Amino acid sequence: MMNKQTLIDSSFFIILFFLLFSSVSYAEQGHFTVIAEKSGDTIFETAMAVSVGDYYINEQNKKYRIIKVDGKKCVAKFEETVKLIEDEDNLFALSQGLLAQNGNKLIALYNTHSDESYKPTSGTHSEPGKGDVFNVAAVLAQALEKKGIEVIHNKSKHDPHDGGAYERSRRTATRLARRRPDAIFDIHRDGVPNSKEYTANINGKKFGQVRIVVGRQNPQMKVNDKFAKEIKAVSDKYYPGLIKGIFYAKGKYNQDLSPRSLILEFATYVQPQEAANVSVNLFADSVSKLLYGGEEEGALGLGGTTTAQTKRNESSGAFSAIGIILVIVLVIGGFLFFANKGGAGGAFSNSLGVKEEKDDGGEDDN
Repeated sequence: MMNKQTLIDSSFFIILFFLLFSSVSYAEQGHFTVIAEKSGDTIFETAMAVSVGDYYINEQNKKYRIIKVDGKKCVAKFEETVKLIEDEDNLFALSQGLLAQNGNKLIALYNTHSDESYKPTSGTHSEPGKGDVFNVAAVLAQALEKKGIEVIHNKSKHDPHDGGAYERSRRTATRLARRRPDAIFDIHRDGVPNSKEYTANINGKKFGQVRIVVGRQNPQMKVNDKFAKEIKAVSDKYYPGLIKGIFYAKGKYNQDLSPRSLILEFATYVQPQEAANVSVNLFADSVSKLLYGGEEEGALGLGGTTTAQTKRNESSGAFSAIGIILVIVLVIGGFLFFANKGGAGGAFSNSLGVKEEKDDGGEDDN
C-alpha cells in the first residue's frame, strides 16, 4: 500500500507534469487558418482558439463569421462591409478627442502572457516571466508619456502560458480598473509562423501590424466593440494598414472590467521586436488623437503629411487664391469706376491706356 509521503511525491510530480504539459501544448498548439466559404481564400490566421460564432472584421472592414471549425481549419461566411462609426464624414471631429475636456489622461497596460517573445530578437518565442512583450508595452508607455499621458504599466507575471493565464491576470486587471483609467490594454504578440500575416508598410517603411481582440462574452462587449472600431477608424485615417483587423473571440479576456479594455497583438513571433516597436508608436499616436485630440502631424519620422494636413493645406491655398482674386477685382473695379467719372477719372483711364474721347455734342458718324 502506498504510504503518505509516496502519495504526496507522486501528486507533486503529476501536478508538475500537468503544468509543464499544459504550458508546452498551448505554446505549440499551432495556429488556426480561416478561409472564406465560397472562394476558399485565406481571411486571416491566428494562434488564438477559434470557435463557431466568432467573427472578424478585416483590414478592408469586411465582416466574416466563423461557421465551421475542423481542427485548425476554419470556414467563415461573409456578412457585410462594416461602417466603423456612425458618421464617417465627421471622423475629423472624432479624432479631436473623445475625452479632450477631461483634465487627467491615464492609460493602463499589462501583459497576460508574460512569456511571449519575438524569436529573431531573443532567439526563442517564449521567455517565462520576462518576455519581449514587456518591452513592447514599455515602448508604448514611453510613446504615450511623450504626449503628456500618464501610463501605469503593471509588470506582474502570469506564467505559465496556459488556459488559466487570464484568470491569474484578472487580479492585475482588477487593480488597474480601480484606478479608472481611460483605457486598459493587454499587450500580446501573435503566434502565427507567417510574417506576411502581420507585415505592411507606410511610406515604404515596413512594420508589424496590430490586431485588436474583443471578447464577445462579457457585459461590456458593446462598448469595447465601439472603442475598437473607433481606434481602427482613426488609425485607418492617419496610418492605413496599421490595424490588421478586429477579432471577436469566444471569451471575456477580463474586458468586462472596463468599458475601454482591449487585447492588442503587436506583430507575430517570427518578426523582430523592432517591427512591433514601429507599430507601437503609430498606435500611440492614433489612441492619443482619439481620446485626447492632438496635433495634425505626420508621426514619428515616417515622413509625409496626414490626410487632415493635406486637406488643411489645400483649403488654406484655396482661400489665399480667392483672396488675391478679390483684391484684383476690387482694384480693377475701382479703376473702372473712376474712369467713368470726371476729374480724376481721366488720369486713371490714361494710366490704364484708355483713350479719352471728348463729347462735342455732334451727331453720330453713322
